[in-house]
Amino acid sequence: MSATDPKFVIFRDMKDGYRWRLSSAAGETIEYSERGRSHEECEQDVYRLKGDRYPFAKVRDATIG
Repeated sequence: MSATDPKFVIFRDMKDGYRWRLSSAAGETIEYSERGRSHEECEQDVYRLKGDRYPFAKVRDATIG
């Protein structure tokens, strides 16, 4: 992984469950989840996208610690 790799962040949406966002190293949003989901659904989406299109992306779960 390098400093230019994108990063997924899973976070809690106070109104609508959990969401994820994929950002570039510069902080620009590349993709994001459309609606709130369960934490498990967000993780599944993130790891599916990571495997399919963004293999070097980091994953941060902001709901932990």
